[in-house]
Amino acid sequence: MSSLEQFRRTRLVVLNRRATAHQAARAMADNHIGAILVSQPPGLVGILTDRDLALTVIGEGLDPNTTTLGDIMSEQVITCDISATLDDIAKLMRDHAVRRVPLTEGDSHKPVGLVTFDDLVVDGSIDADALRNIVTAQLEIETPHKPAGQLRPHTAASAEAKLRALMRARARAEMTYRRMVRAVENFSGLDSGRAERALFVTACMICRRLTQEEARHLVAQLPSLLQPRLEGCMAGPDRSVTARLMLEELAKSLGLPSPDDATVIVRAVFDVISDSVSEGQMKEVRSQLPEEIRRLLSVAA
Repeated sequence: MSSLEQFRRTRLVVLNRRATAHQAARAMADNHIGAILVSQPPGLVGILTDRDLALTVIGEGLDPNTTTLGDIMSEQVITCDISATLDDIAKLMRDHAVRRVPLTEGDSHKPVGLVTFDDLVVDGSIDADALRNIVTAQLEIETPHKPAGQLRPHTAASAEAKLRALMRARARAEMTYRRMVRAVENFSGLDSGRAERALFVTACMICRRLTQEEARHLVAQLPSLLQPRLEGCMAGPDRSVTARLMLEELAKSLGLPSPDDATVIVRAVFDVISDSVSEGQMKEVRSQLPEEIRRLLSVAA
């Protein structure tokens, strides 16, 4: 029985659940790996593979710059203590139909390594029947194109399977949008309905001040459920949009006594937008905003 110590790693690629799919893809490419461990105190909360990126993010048309690992990761992480053996790993892979098993150590279950199905093949200590059983277990998993227990998909997906896939995509889009609204709530202290209005008004005013091309680039990185609402805000650059007009429009929408009462809110919304899109995109946005709006939003030139 081979020891798992050979799979101990001094450095593992571990991201938090708020990291984006794009960041995960870059980490995989930079480190020549096919899976990312997802951690949140007190320990591992998920795992994301290159197959997840291909089938979920690309296949379902999600935005990799705004889709977080929490949206797409596999939450059922099967782990194994490093004191176990390769036979134990093979059994876990077969019983749970997985190809990767993170190794943990001690009562804290700190991740210290990772064993993959390829590692079992290369090691040579696991017999062919055991390896075959692992592959069979994985092929028998239910998918939209085949029921559980079958090795091969049907020639066409059923209407029910297509509907389930569509519902999953819609649920993810709703979850991404609601997460952004909740962030505005947390930063601004507004209730959900007013936070949603503040998000739309602020995003619309910013888009109006940008060139049409830059506004399209910004909107493309925002949640898909918000994008259609901003279509009428991308005919700029509208130089009538000033810092004062932004405050007035936001105060009017939220029923605030004075435009000055909207200052903290517009900054909170801008911070949320900045956290949701790429750094390069926000640099381009800032470069097109006039100095007075940059001062309002507390961003550097």
